Amino acid sequence: MIIIDKILNNNVVMALNSSGEETVYMGRGLAFSKKVGDEIFPEFIEKEFILKDTALSSQLEQLFSDIPSEEVEVVKKIVDLAEEELQMELSSNIYLTLTDHIHYAIARAKEEIVLSNPLKYETRKFYPREFNIARQGIKMVNEQFDVSFSDDEAGFIAFHIVNSEQGNNTMEVTMTATEIVSNVLTIIQRYFGTLFDEDALNYQRMVTHLQFFSQRYLKDELNGDDDEFLYELIQSKYPKAFQAVQRINQFLETEYNKPIGKSEQTYLTIHIQRLVGEKNE
Repeated sequence: MIIIDKILNNNVVMALNSSGEETVYMGRGLAFSKKVGDEIFPEFIEKEFILKDTALSSQLEQLFSDIPSEEVEVVKKIVDLAEEELQMELSSNIYLTLTDHIHYAIARAKEEIVLSNPLKYETRKFYPREFNIARQGIKMVNEQFDVSFSDDEAGFIAFHIVNSEQGNNTMEVTMTATEIVSNVLTIIQRYFGTLFDEDALNYQRMVTHLQFFSQRYLKDELNGDDDEFLYELIQSKYPKAFQAVQRINQFLETEYNKPIGKSEQTYLTIHIQRLVGEKNE
């Protein structure tokens, strides 16, 4: 039996689950004509997540109490779509961050205030699945709230999805990591004086490696176990790829005041060599 502890809006309530954990339950009209102490039935629950963070619980309570239930519902649809398309469960933080973002984006749109997204191109390029989901999301918002969100807004929403995929990152880390991926790829292309096939497998492997690398770099989680023998071997075996990595290291140290260790340089050299080797073939 699930007994309502707090009603946040018609579609969202808080209650203790069978294990005594504070849980958010979502479902269309779940709290309609209900009051605290009433029972809700499992067949009407569409989404639930346990609140392990007291601060998140308080923030959700305040936000969902202030935000129109229609906006909460459209965020739920976007999250459901993302989880279905990506085949993964997103962090529950997205209900806080994305709801807040969409609420103020709708308010800005009503006042004809448009924010440009400087990372729209990079987002579409490096996170195509999330960007396409976000495009479907803005179509829902446009139709329901009579606004005209563009691809700039799709880029912002995509970032919230990416951020939620990657755990406890802040939006700043996600955006900075995307800038790093873009800048590193530009350095590689300029060093070798060529454009790479963005549909090629090794290019996609490179992008994936850089996405994880940049996240770890910004959070100071890079591999610190330096294998001197392998480092020297790779340096002599792939000198041009190694020199490209030195340029990348110099750029990162200049821009972010943090160099990368020999182990990370080794892995990055191997990825670049694969990419260049495929291009040469």
